[in-house]
Amino acid sequence: MTRTMDPGRELRYRNRYRGKECLVAYLFLLPLLVGIVLFFIVPIVQTVHYSFTNWKGIGAAKWTGLKNYTKMFTKDDKFGLEVRNTMVFVFTSVPLTMIVAVVIAAMMDSNIKCVGFFRVAYFLPNVTMAAVVVMIWRWLLNSDYGIVDSVLFRLFGIRPAWMSDTNLTMFSMVMISVWSGMGYCIVILLSGLQSIPITYYEAAKIDGASGIQQFFRITIPLLTPTIFFLLVTRIIGAFNQFDMVYMLAGNGTAGAVGPITNSLRTLVFGVYNSAFADMQMGYACAKAVFLFFVILIVTIFQMFGEKHWVNY
Repeated sequence: MTRTMDPGRELRYRNRYRGKECLVAYLFLLPLLVGIVLFFIVPIVQTVHYSFTNWKGIGAAKWTGLKNYTKMFTKDDKFGLEVRNTMVFVFTSVPLTMIVAVVIAAMMDSNIKCVGFFRVAYFLPNVTMAAVVVMIWRWLLNSDYGIVDSVLFRLFGIRPAWMSDTNLTMFSMVMISVWSGMGYCIVILLSGLQSIPITYYEAAKIDGASGIQQFFRITIPLLTPTIFFLLVTRIIGAFNQFDMVYMLAGNGTAGAVGPITNSLRTLVFGVYNSAFADMQMGYACAKAVFLFFVILIVTIFQMFGEKHWVNY
């Protein structure tokens, strides 16, 4: 004769068991949660607080209200350059990186020889330190002995001053960013391409669709979720680009003045320069808060636009 447990008692037993499971789970998550609070939440709150103060990074902070924000929009000429250069860099480098990465990923997804070698070769710049990448490209683009200028001089008789002409410095940084960042995008896009069922292409071939038609009618629409993910992450990364700007524009000393520096300085570089060169930590925090809201608005705009062009 089998004994049956009272339904109410069984429910209490299950709830107690689930409570113990949740407690154990939260104990395992506790170190991560503590790290997030200490190293992310607290610094964000402090940054917002110090953005309303006059603080040099040491000593007591003096509350000044909206003075830093007023200065940022009305008195600081360099801030306008930083915003303009940041927008040019973000909305030039990211689309170019995505276009090049999609084309190369589609080529590598086909049956070509040595595809493993090409995957590693394209991904190597992504794991190389940005300082090393910039140093190599500064040597390649040198107008006196650089390989790129030597080739252009022999073919077309020109020697562009990539690193000293203010009309070309931003283009040079965008080119370096595309070269160093497309490897990561190619790897992610390859995983998206390999998840597309081959039956779509077989049906398209039966209907007489050409390779170009298959690319734009099948590959691109079914790859939009991957492209959307890369756009969001790459745009956030481009807004926070610092090391490449630091290496090309200068180290921020002496106020980071000069036409070359001004042609490359971005918002993150401006935050660094205000904090550690001008010793205006409160003003730097105000710039950081402004950058945060710019990234937030752009990301929200992307999220709202997702439903209009992303096909899941």
